[in-house]
Amino acid sequence: MKKTKIVSIAIGALFYLGSMSMLNNAFAHDHGERSPMKMLFKNLDSTDDQRQEVRSIMLSTLKEGRSLRSEMREESLGALDDLKKGTHEQLSVVLSEEQMTQFNKNSERMDQRRAKMLDKKMKGHDKRRKHKKDKKRNKNKEHKERH
Repeated sequence: MKKTKIVSIAIGALFYLGSMSMLNNAFAHDHGERSPMKMLFKNLDSTDDQRQEVRSIMLSTLKEGRSLRSEMREESLGALDDLKKGTHEQLSVVLSEEQMTQFNKNSERMDQRRAKMLDKKMKGHDKRRKHKKDKKRNKNKEHKERH
């Protein structure tokens, strides 16, 4: 029962954070008419004051969502570390010293490999982001030149 409740809360939090991520992306990237923010508030016929208040509310929610995601990330990393330690302790009871030494070497090698892959992934992300910014800059420049 307790486990089901925790899983339900976790799933709810993931859906919430996913929607906050979508809103975050909506402010960060201009998708024209397909912008999630524009889709949410489409055909509301809102006044300028309402739009300003809505924007303020949504930005505040985004800040809270970012903070919550950061807290959850830190908590989950701590929980993963605890799980890893517990697994290591359990394995040390079953495996010999020599086997544990080899296991630790293998584990370290995997951690290095994972870090290297993550580093490559992040470098690629930066390149894509730079390319998008350049593309947007050029598009804005062309638009200004035409008008």
